[in-house]
Amino acid sequence: MNQSDVLIIGGGLTGYIAAYELCKKNIPVKMIKCGFGASPGVSGFNIPGVEKGDSIEKFKDDTKISGRNQGNDKLVNKLCTYAYQLEEYLENIGFQFDRNEDGSLKTRKALGSTFGRVVGKGNVTGPKILKIVREKLKKNKYFSVLDNVRALRLISQKDEVYGVFAYDEKRKEFINLYSKAVLLANGGFAGIYPFTSNSKEISGDGAAMALDVGCTLVDMEFVQFEPSSAIWPLAIKGKGMITTLFYEGAIMTNGKGERFMLKYGPEAECVNKDVLSLAIEKEILAGNASPHGGIWFDASGVDEKRLYEAYEPFIQRYKNVGIDLTKEPIELGNAAHTSLGGVKIDDNCRTSIKGLYVAGEAAGNIHGANRIGGSAGTETMVFGQIAAAAIKEDLKDLEPLKIDYHYSTEENKALKKEELENYHQKMQKILGESVGVYRNGENLERASIELNQLLDKVTKSVLSGDNETDYQRIRLENDLMVAIAWVKAAEIRRDSCGCHQRSDYPSLPQKNYRTEVKMLNKKIKVSKVMN
Repeated sequence: MNQSDVLIIGGGLTGYIAAYELCKKNIPVKMIKCGFGASPGVSGFNIPGVEKGDSIEKFKDDTKISGRNQGNDKLVNKLCTYAYQLEEYLENIGFQFDRNEDGSLKTRKALGSTFGRVVGKGNVTGPKILKIVREKLKKNKYFSVLDNVRALRLISQKDEVYGVFAYDEKRKEFINLYSKAVLLANGGFAGIYPFTSNSKEISGDGAAMALDVGCTLVDMEFVQFEPSSAIWPLAIKGKGMITTLFYEGAIMTNGKGERFMLKYGPEAECVNKDVLSLAIEKEILAGNASPHGGIWFDASGVDEKRLYEAYEPFIQRYKNVGIDLTKEPIELGNAAHTSLGGVKIDDNCRTSIKGLYVAGEAAGNIHGANRIGGSAGTETMVFGQIAAAAIKEDLKDLEPLKIDYHYSTEENKALKKEELENYHQKMQKILGESVGVYRNGENLERASIELNQLLDKVTKSVLSGDNETDYQRIRLENDLMVAIAWVKAAEIRRDSCGCHQRSDYPSLPQKNYRTEVKMLNKKIKVSKVMN
C-alpha cells in the first residue's frame, strides 16, 4: 500500500538529513526522488566561529548584509545558529572534515563572508555526506525510497495535505502516495531558465504544487545568477567554477584582456555574487565579451600545488575537454543558479497548509536578495533537521486520509508532444529575454502576458491518454506557473535589490519589503508586504 507516516519529496541533502532524523526515531518515511538535485555539487558549507574573531552574530550580519536585509530575521537566526553545531553533528554521523596539522578545521573564504567559514572534504562534500546518510538509511527498516518518481500535485482537502499525485518514470504510470505529513525538499526552480547551472531534473514542480494548494510563494524575483558558469566548451556548458579561487589568486578579464573588476574597488573579484554578475553583464553589453560571449577566468596565478591539492576535480573537468586550468584561461558567464525565493515557511519549516512542510532551496525568504557562498550546503543540513523536528512534533495531530484523487483538466483538444516542446522553448525564450541579470518593465509586462497565454493553452488542453505526453504536459504547466510568479514578482518590484536589477528605474532607492505570490480564483496574484 502506498501509505507512510511521512512522505519526503526530493533526494538531496535536505531530504536525506530529514529522513535520517525521522527514521532514527522509528518514524516510517517514504522518499520519492529523481536524482540527487543540486547536492552533488555542494563543495563545502559555512560554519561560523572557526576562524579567530568570527562568531554566530557576525555570520548573521554577513548573511543580512549580503541579502540586502531582505531575509526573514527568524530564518536567518536559525540558519546561523544551527550552522555552529554542524561540526559536531556531522562528525557524529561519520563525516571526516579536512583539517590542518594542528587538528583545526581547514577553512576557505567565500564571496560575501568577512571570515573563512567554508569547510568540508575537498570539493566533494555533498556526495560524501549523501553516501554516509544513504548507507545508514539502507539499514533502517523505517525508510524506503522510490527512485525515478516525480511528484506533480499535492493531494489536499480543506487546507490539509494527505499525499502526492506522482509519475513513475520507469513504469510510465501515474500513482497516488498517501501520508500524514509531506516534506517538500525538491529544490529550487532556476532550472527552468534557458542557461542554467542546474541539472535537467530541477524545475518548477515544488513551488507550483505548493501554490496550487494555497501556499504563498515569497521573494520569487530573487534568482541568483552564478557568475562563473562555463559557456565554452559546450560539453561542460553550465558547469560552475568555484569562486573561492578568487581568494587564492584567480582573476577575471574581459575580451580586451582588462581586469575589469578593479574598476569597482580594491576587492576586485572578491565581492558578492550579485555584484560580480552585474559587472560581467556590463562588460558583455559594452562589447567587451570573450569570443563566445562571456569573460575570461584565469587561475594561472594560483599556486599549482594548491590547485591540485584543493581543486583537482575542477582541473580534471577542464583536462577532459583539452584545457589546462593551471596555465590557460577559460570562458565563463552568468547562469541562473539559485532560486532564493520559494514557499513561505515559518522558522520550523511549517507552511500555512496543515501537514505540509518545506525545507532547503524549495523554501524562500531565508537569504533575501543574495546568498553568501557556502550557505547553500549549510541551509540543506540545517533546515533538514529543523523540518524533521517539526514533523515529529506534529505527527500526533495528523491523521491520514485516503482520497481518490484524479488529475482533471478542462475539456478541449489534447496537446501533442511537439506542441508541448514548442511551448517549453517559448517559455524559456521569454524568461531569457525578461528576467536575466537586468530587467525592465516593458519586457516584464510583455512576458507576463505571453506566459499567461501559454499557460491558458496548456491548462485548457485535455489529457491525451498517453502517459508520457500527459506527464510532460503537467510538468510544463508547473513550470509555467512558476515562470509567471517569477516574472510578476520582478515586475512589481521596481527598485533594484541584490540579484534583482531594474534598468528602467536606476535611481529608485532600494526598499525593504517582500513580494508574495498567491493563487486566487485560479489566477496568479502578486502583492507587496512590508518586512
